[in-house]
Amino acid sequence: MQTNRYEEKGIYWLDEIGQEHNDVVGKKCANLGEILRAGVPAPPGFAISIRPYERFRKKTGIDQEIREYIRKYFSEGSDLSSADIRRIRELSRELRRICESTKMPEDIKKEITAYYRFLCDKCQAKNLAVSVRSAGTKSHPGQYETYLNVKGVEQLLEKVVKVWSSIYNIPSISAMLRQGIPIEESPLLGVCVLRMVDARAAGVCFTVEPITGDASLMLIEGNWGLGESVVSGAVIPDKFTVAKRDLKTLEKKLGSKEKQVMMAGKGVIQEEAPLSERSTFCLQDQEMAKIGELAKKLESYFNVPQDMEWAIDKSLSFPNNIMILQTRPQVDIPEKKTATDEIIDIMINKLKYG
Repeated sequence: MQTNRYEEKGIYWLDEIGQEHNDVVGKKCANLGEILRAGVPAPPGFAISIRPYERFRKKTGIDQEIREYIRKYFSEGSDLSSADIRRIRELSRELRRICESTKMPEDIKKEITAYYRFLCDKCQAKNLAVSVRSAGTKSHPGQYETYLNVKGVEQLLEKVVKVWSSIYNIPSISAMLRQGIPIEESPLLGVCVLRMVDARAAGVCFTVEPITGDASLMLIEGNWGLGESVVSGAVIPDKFTVAKRDLKTLEKKLGSKEKQVMMAGKGVIQEEAPLSERSTFCLQDQEMAKIGELAKKLESYFNVPQDMEWAIDKSLSFPNNIMILQTRPQVDIPEKKTATDEIIDIMINKLKYG
């Protein structure tokens, strides 16, 4: 049976997987596989399933070490609540130290290294810059950790372990305490390794207007540089309202965009944006239309409104420069309107936007 074959394998190319493998590689990786199945462009990369992490914990003995530490910690400190930030910080620091100070077994190193080297060859780069992203089997946006602009085998292996250890970061431990989940039963994480997109601009696209719930409109938000400034809410981005029917840009709102996240020699930096970029829209009309086209295609493919992350690659020309980094179901959409209300919205939009 196909599923068993997937469960036995440790690492997969993204075009090998789909949503049926959420529990093996994590939702982020599985969704990227589905993006490719839908014929939508995404950066090349591979998915490290939950199996290598499981092997890492058992072969090194840290699984038992973590359980014993947690048991001792609670026996000495009794009631630990999600509001006790000092003790949560202390617990997080020690559990992450146990993970990150443990040497990765050679067979896991070799497996990850082989895939990375093949990806480097495919992209014609000796030490290809990649993003190393957490991929939980359940959706917890922003809870686990991501590392950007990672170069070379040693740095990649280090960041993979850091992603694994992020199941014990402060937000994750706090969430488990609130939900009554034993910390030693923390879920296993997959890891997504993607070619890093050195973005000229990046951001998000909602296939249903998120404030009004108008399904005939899409909202694109963007900033210069990498999309982390938009996703994190660190800046007021440019906002573009696009008609879903014909992909025409109906409205543009210039964001203040005081800061931007850029690739550095190692990792990324947040810096002040030049005044010239603050006063200029980060997208052209044809780029807005193409982003809207891809978002519309994914909404149709998944048959549910999408919250999509996009980036425009500096090294490529339009339209091949537009890459989709992630997509997931859009949440918190205002209550669905009646057919009459939707017709009224269409009429208002025609009057408003022409």
